[in-house]
Amino acid sequence: MERRPRPPRRAVAPSFLSALLLLAIVAVAAWLRFTRISWGLDDGAFFFDETFYTSRAIAFVPLSWSSFDLNDFTYPTLYGYLGGLATLAGTALGLVPRQLATDTPVLLLLLRALSAAISVATVLLVAILGRRMYSARVGLAAAALMAVVPLHAMHAHIAAPDSVLTACTVVVLLACFDLARRGTAVSSAGAGIAAGLSFTAKYTGLASFAPVLWGALEAAVRRGSLRVFVLMVVSALGAGAATVGLVCSPCALRWREMLASMNYLHAASTFLASDYLNHHLVPTLGWYGRPYLYQLVAALPFSLGWPLYVLALLGALHAAWRCELADRVLLAGLLPYFAVIGRSQLVFPRYLMPLFPPLVLLAARVACGSDERGRTGSAVLLAVFVYSLALTTSQVTRFSTDQQRSVARWITEQVPHAAGGPALRVGVADLSGGLGYDQLEKPLTRAGLIYSPLDDGHWFDGQPDVFVMPEWKEISVRRDRPDSVAARQLRELESGAAGYRLGARFRSTYLQSDLYTRLDPAFASDLWQGEIGFSVYVPASARSGAPG
Repeated sequence: MERRPRPPRRAVAPSFLSALLLLAIVAVAAWLRFTRISWGLDDGAFFFDETFYTSRAIAFVPLSWSSFDLNDFTYPTLYGYLGGLATLAGTALGLVPRQLATDTPVLLLLLRALSAAISVATVLLVAILGRRMYSARVGLAAAALMAVVPLHAMHAHIAAPDSVLTACTVVVLLACFDLARRGTAVSSAGAGIAAGLSFTAKYTGLASFAPVLWGALEAAVRRGSLRVFVLMVVSALGAGAATVGLVCSPCALRWREMLASMNYLHAASTFLASDYLNHHLVPTLGWYGRPYLYQLVAALPFSLGWPLYVLALLGALHAAWRCELADRVLLAGLLPYFAVIGRSQLVFPRYLMPLFPPLVLLAARVACGSDERGRTGSAVLLAVFVYSLALTTSQVTRFSTDQQRSVARWITEQVPHAAGGPALRVGVADLSGGLGYDQLEKPLTRAGLIYSPLDDGHWFDGQPDVFVMPEWKEISVRRDRPDSVAARQLRELESGAAGYRLGARFRSTYLQSDLYTRLDPAFASDLWQGEIGFSVYVPASARSGAPG
């Protein structure tokens, strides 16, 4: 009996496969950003700067006109308003108790979730941007890379406006590309609105108006009309100003206070930069310890991971050589912001986050190449993705206050203490004006110990029963002030001249951390990660366990 031929299998639609792949990318992005998002809250610990936004969120319950006011112009309003509205919605749904002031952990978890959700949404926006500018494959590749950018995933774990600013950057690039192609009043107004939103996220978002002007110039040159350029610029600036006035009305109504705050922030990034330990340029960094070079040689490799950074550099060079419309728009968004932020003496890596979307898009474009089915580019993308995923995962696992509890436990178990005698006094080298960035106060107090933060030059006053040196502080002494009083005391501590010896050491590492800390020892940790490393010193005469 003759067999009938089998009907051909239906090919899976490329759009369906793309949707599945994008869903997987979003799942990875969400996992990296929501994992350990509640770090420290069970211990009543959190990054001190987060309280800046809890106070803004609390003002929205109950909602009134005063909810939209600003008592401090250090940051504009967008993230605070979003957090306040999320808090209001959470209260209405019963997710957040009305007694917010007594339940800070719940409120902080909500604000962190907002940062994480916006960070995940940015991955989707990058996919849309790549699809519109180049192709669906480039969009997917860029989204995959954006999902595993280390610093982008890390910074979603705290309540801060940088994730919002990064998302606004992608919206600006989308609007500017549309403006460059269409050159209409509507498209110019849309670009202005997007740039205005960036400014209300952070003042550095002002640089977003540069690609808006470029988009208007592209459209005007194509039409050969200076009048069109002027009209589009006026439309964009007017829409941007209206957006700022609406979203940050205190900025418009009390503009003198806003300008004063911006002037202070400018001063902080120049001659006041040395006040920010581990986050300013110093001679100990060597030849690249200066503006622009530091960002290129140290900060961006750490923020992106070396493989993605190298691929992004190749993409930027390739875009400058090819110089198509999409390339020009991306470079117009990339270069002005880098020119503004790269000259600063302050070197917080988070300042570079608005550069990540155009960089990953350029990296994806050069890897995909002109042949959309090229296997070499796919292999490169896969290798970069896997490495970045591993690096980011190793960083995310460090969001914890387990070390602080371990320090308290080790002291109570290993340091001799007379029964019924006074509690042990634990001296801690102070990090920043007694604000508790070391997260040690509550674990030590709960263990029945006395937490005693000590200023530089006074570490050994009264001879504390135990002395704790945070690694972050130790790095700042060697990096920033190698000839200071603190440096002298650190040498005395380590040599035993101060009467102490090392009892235990708690360290935290991530994938190939030595590769990045060689660029800057400050990359060993940061205060907003919780796990910052500690060395515990006990009196030289005391008997205790061996160093951990």
